[in-house]
Amino acid sequence: QAPEQPEREAAGDVAVRRIRRGRGESERSYMSRVEQEVQRVRLLTENQPQRRPEKQEAAPEKSRRRKEFQNKKLDKVRKKKEEKREALLEKSLFQDTVAFGEVVTQPPTLTSRPRRGGPAEQAGRKQLLLTSRLGHGTTSPVPPAAPASLARQRIVQEERARAVQAYRDLQRRKRQQREAARGSVRTGPGTFARG
Repeated sequence: QAPEQPEREAAGDVAVRRIRRGRGESERSYMSRVEQEVQRVRLLTENQPQRRPEKQEAAPEKSRRRKEFQNKKLDKVRKKKEEKREALLEKSLFQDTVAFGEVVTQPPTLTSRPRRGGPAEQAGRKQLLLTSRLGHGTTSPVPPAAPASLARQRIVQEERARAVQAYRDLQRRKRQQREAARGSVRTGPGTFARG
């Protein structure tokens, strides 16, 4: 086996050995050795720092701007994390932890008013633009109903009872018709009795 000599072309280059096939060495083992050397040189050259003399080092102004930009990005990320943490904390404050088997006898009482505003206005009480233009004399409020006499109340009550009974009779007739229709479908034409 011949001695392997490293060759260097320039300072900083990776040393490449000159490989010769030894006496009695099979071609397979020789090629294996060559392949190993190629892999070693390739690995060293890939991990070697690039030498590019034509490329200028980054100007201090550019590096300063780059650092400022990175700091801004980091600040944004920190702010987002802080806001998220605050939101989670606020959400956890509004959540009740309920133990297993805990019983509640009444709904919670609301202590704060809704954000939308004051108390809900009654229907028909709004002051619309049209009503203000029409004038106050054209619209008259409906007077409250006068209390009815006992005879009138009894007549209304009987009429209500009669209407309820008529509705119940109508529903009963519909139900009977549906049941009769279902029965005729089951034993209708085309069905065979087994026996």
